[in-house]
Amino acid sequence: MKYNVLESSIGVHQKSILQSYRFEFILVLFLMQIEHSVVLITGASSGIGLSLTKQFLQKGAIVCAFSRRGVPEDVKVQFPNTLMDYTGDIGKVQDVKACMDAIGERFGSLSIVIANAGMAHFENLADMNDEIAEKMVSTNLLGVFYTVKYAFQLLSNVSGPKTIVGIHSIAATTVFNGASVYSATKAGTLAMMRSFREEARSHGISVIDVLPGATRTPIWSKDMLSDRGNDMMDPDTIAKIIISALEQGRTDEDSITHIDEIVIRPWTGNL
Repeated sequence: MKYNVLESSIGVHQKSILQSYRFEFILVLFLMQIEHSVVLITGASSGIGLSLTKQFLQKGAIVCAFSRRGVPEDVKVQFPNTLMDYTGDIGKVQDVKACMDAIGERFGSLSIVIANAGMAHFENLADMNDEIAEKMVSTNLLGVFYTVKYAFQLLSNVSGPKTIVGIHSIAATTVFNGASVYSATKAGTLAMMRSFREEARSHGISVIDVLPGATRTPIWSKDMLSDRGNDMMDPDTIAKIIISALEQGRTDEDSITHIDEIVIRPWTGNL
């Protein structure tokens, strides 16, 4: 795995910020802190992941962005002090572990993890290429497993609220023709995160599952985006909804209420 950390005065300044906020975490329960929080986003180079990356940065978060291609250059230039750009394959455990080790060495903890990386290939099961099926399983299912497993200790190091957000798909619960393998991977991640939610409670970690419908992202072919793009949702809107859910859960006014699952569809219906 390769990673490019945008240098400057980042290290000492951010560590002092994190230390001060760790102290505040011990004292009070408060609105899920976005500003100065260390956030990991996988699949950050495009689509919902890129929208989340930009919006967290705009809110003052420190974003550790993990993807195969890297975050677009204009985003790196705009946020030179708060964006960490890590490149690797989410389906390869050694890449995920290297990313977590680098985050742990630099920051020591994570407050929010967005398990977003994924791929899609739509084809009938009987016609599906074996290698494509294996790649979908390793990226969509094992990628989430590796992310959650190796981010767990970094999340546990935070004294206050900490959250994992799993970005799944309505294909996890809705039958679509030609989506048997893709749906299986998304149903698998949803089941895994629902179970992990119960395991994580005693560690103070909450879980939000997000099931978006058709969204205008590179997961679709150019022909599909050209033909049906106007019927798809905007990834920026999806990102706003996710961040809003994070900000509204476990507040100082109500430390109990929490949003477990979000289903987001085009109001016109599924494609």
